[in-house]
Amino acid sequence: MEIGTSSTTNNNGVAPTIPQDIVNNNNHNNSSNNSSNNNSISSSPTDSSSSQLMNGEQSTSPPSPPIEEVLEEEPRNLLISLLSELKIGVDLSRVPLPTFILEPRSLLEKFTDNMIHGEILCNLSKLESPMDRMHLITKWYLSAFHYRKKGLQKPYNPILGEIFRTRWEFKETNSNCIMVSEQISHHPPVSCIYLSNRKDGYTMTGTINPRSKFLGNSMAVIVDGSSTLTLLGLQEEYVITFPTAVARGIIFGTLLTEIVGNSTISCKQTNIKVEMDFKAKPMFGGEYNVVCGKIKKGNETTHTFNGKWDKKVEITLSSKKKNGSTNDILWDCNDAVKTQMITRQISEQEEFESQRLWQKVSNAIIKKNQKDATFEKNKLEDEQRKRVKDRKENNIEWEPRLFKKVNDQWVYKYQNHTIYDQNEPKEIETDGIIHFEGTLIKKESKQNLVEKCGASENEIIV
Repeated sequence: MEIGTSSTTNNNGVAPTIPQDIVNNNNHNNSSNNSSNNNSISSSPTDSSSSQLMNGEQSTSPPSPPIEEVLEEEPRNLLISLLSELKIGVDLSRVPLPTFILEPRSLLEKFTDNMIHGEILCNLSKLESPMDRMHLITKWYLSAFHYRKKGLQKPYNPILGEIFRTRWEFKETNSNCIMVSEQISHHPPVSCIYLSNRKDGYTMTGTINPRSKFLGNSMAVIVDGSSTLTLLGLQEEYVITFPTAVARGIIFGTLLTEIVGNSTISCKQTNIKVEMDFKAKPMFGGEYNVVCGKIKKGNETTHTFNGKWDKKVEITLSSKKKNGSTNDILWDCNDAVKTQMITRQISEQEEFESQRLWQKVSNAIIKKNQKDATFEKNKLEDEQRKRVKDRKENNIEWEPRLFKKVNDQWVYKYQNHTIYDQNEPKEIETDGIIHFEGTLIKKESKQNLVEKCGASENEIIV
C-alpha cells in the first residue's frame, strides 16, 4: 500500500475510510527517501502542515472543533430507556453504552489531542526564566481543550493490553516527538503514556484513570491521575492534573460537552504553581468554555489570567493589574499552529494496536450502521472476557508490556531522562520501544533483543 493512503475495511486489516473532519490522509508519491523497518517510527524534517512520511506511515489531521447537536428521536429514546435503569451517581465504566454516542477512536488515541499544538513546547528548555517556562507550559496545556468532537461522543474504553504509537515532527526545531501508550488495567481502567522529544529537551509520562458517572441529564468523566512533564537539561518536573468533562443534554436539550472543575500545574524545583478553574455556564446568562486562574510563586500570586479557552485567554501581572495596565495574551486559538500526527497504516499495525483493533467498529460508526458497530464492539468485549477467564483458569497474572510499577508509580520501562547530547543519534520507536537509531536488533528465540543505546536498561526485551 502506498504511504498515506487508505481504503475501506477488508479482512486484511486495511485502514477504514474516515471523513475529512476526523482524518486527512495525505497521498504521497514514491520518494527517494531511504526506507525504514515497517515496525519502526523515525524522524524527518517537516513543516506543520505536511510531513515527510516513512514507509508504511500515514499522516493524520487534528479533529474539528466542537459543534452543538441535537440527538435524533430514535437514539435519544434508546438512551433514555438505558439510563432510566440507572441510579444517579452510578459508575458507567461497566455499563455498555450505545455505539451512537461513541467517538470512532480509542481513549489511547484521544490522548494525542495534547500534542495538536505541540510546537508550542519546541523552545521551552531554552527559556531562561522559570516563570516564562511556566507561562509557556500553561499555554500548551490550554491549547488541547478546543479540539473535541461535536455533541456527546465518548472514545472507546481501551482493551487490556491495547497500545497506541504515533509521532510528530516540528519544523521550528527539526525535532521528532514520539508517543507510546498502553492500557495496563481494564477494571478499573488505567492508561499509561510516555512521550519523548529529546532534541527539544523534554519527556512526559502519565497514568490516567478516568471514571464516568451518571448525573441525570448529564454524564461526568472524572480524570484521576496525572502527567509529569520533565525538562531534561534543567531537571525540572511539572506535575499536571486535569479537569472534568461533563456531557449535558442526554435526555433533553442540546447535546454538548463542557470542561469544568479545577486543575493544576506545579513544579517543586522552581516553587511555581498554576491553579486553574474551568467554569460551567450558568443556567441564565454567562458563556461556555470560560477559564480563569492564577500563577503563584510560593504563596504569592504573581499573575492572573482569564478568558475562553476556545478563543483567547489574557494574562495580567498582579502588580500591573493594580495599576490598571493592559493585559497580555496567554493563548489565542487564531494564532495556533496545528501539527499532524504520523501513524503506521493499519495494515502495518499490530493486532492490539488501537486503530487496527477498533477499525470495524469505527467503520460502522462512521457509516451510521449502529447494528454492525454494536456487533463488532460486543465481539471485542467478549473476546477480552474470554482471555481474562483463560488467564484465571491457568493462574496467569497479567503483566503490562511497556510499563512497570516502581514503588507506587507506573513508569515506562525504557524511559531515558539523561541530558540531551547534540551528537547523539535520533530517537526511533520499534515494537513500542523508544530507542536511538542504530541500535542493534537481532532475533533470539522468537523475541527481539535490543542492545542498549541510550535507553535506561542494559538489555531491552521486546
